[in-house]
Amino acid sequence: MRALLCAVVLCLSGAALADASAPAVAAPLPVYTGKPGHAPVEVAFDYLKDRIADEHGLGEYRQLVIDQQGKGGEIPDQVALRVEMRGLLDDAVAVQRYVFAMRFDDVWKIDAVRQDWQCRRSKKGWTQRPCP
Repeated sequence: MRALLCAVVLCLSGAALADASAPAVAAPLPVYTGKPGHAPVEVAFDYLKDRIADEHGLGEYRQLVIDQQGKGGEIPDQVALRVEMRGLLDDAVAVQRYVFAMRFDDVWKIDAVRQDWQCRRSKKGWTQRPCP
């Protein structure tokens, strides 16, 4: 009985060692990390500033729409944020959109970003390829 008990203890302690030696799952590296005190919209704009405006702050669109949706409790620490540029001065593109997945970890971080286009000549909705 004592030998059986020792064998069980060794097996359990071996399993515990195997679990402890398994690599820890790390959080995904962020695409972009914001600055302390910045809101999600500010972080997204900092990430996009070269894409949606020139060096003078002027953009080739008539309307900039920003929509932020919180996930979680009363004070969400994860948000989905959408930035759309409408009324583009481009014959092929009706709307250009960026969709962000963000989380708060001491500062707001962008975990994922996707760029989509809505083409003027297509009725298919959004595409992940630039319009022809």
